[in-house]
Amino acid sequence: MMKQENNHIGLFSLRIFLLPGEQTTLHIHEPRYLQLITECISNEAEFGIPYQGKTTLTEFGSLVFVKQVLKNYDNGELDILVECKQNFKLNHYEGQTEGKLYPAGAITLLRSIEHPLNKELIEHIGKYLQLLHGDSFNDELHEILGIKNIVKMLNLKDDEKLRFMKITDEQRQNDFLLRKTRYMTILLEQEKKVDQNFYLN
Repeated sequence: MMKQENNHIGLFSLRIFLLPGEQTTLHIHEPRYLQLITECISNEAEFGIPYQGKTTLTEFGSLVFVKQVLKNYDNGELDILVECKQNFKLNHYEGQTEGKLYPAGAITLLRSIEHPLNKELIEHIGKYLQLLHGDSFNDELHEILGIKNIVKMLNLKDDEKLRFMKITDEQRQNDFLLRKTRYMTILLEQEKKVDQNFYLN
């Protein structure tokens, strides 16, 4: 799972956890983070978003880059679009480094998660997609199956994505996604029943 150690980067702790390829918008207004983002834009560099839990900073986060500056405000604030390049484990956190306003730290990059899906998960994903898109969508199932696509399709919450990232065993990863798929299928079935009763009445 570990890939590359001791990368030293600027950090911006948030209650956001992105997986590779996912994007989000950020409004930057604090001087320390304006300094960080401005430097990243100028140097075409990445920065880290360690996931901020309810009470403590976790050791996992998202390595992101600024994909687009959406708006420059007259007071210097910024709206930006960032995209996750990779996930990381935080080895060391520095509240402030010499000559910089923003926090920084040493990270270990994590390898991308991609492995074969078990038969039971594939079957339940197929059932969920049929409910969501209709029977015809099943013909395209083989084109969209994959861990990354399934995680994205299930719209995992930030804490769920974090729990998933912490799992190193392939079977347990499949089991995690299977439980989530079953839950989403039940919700979708109940929603369709409510809609059907609404129209019948």
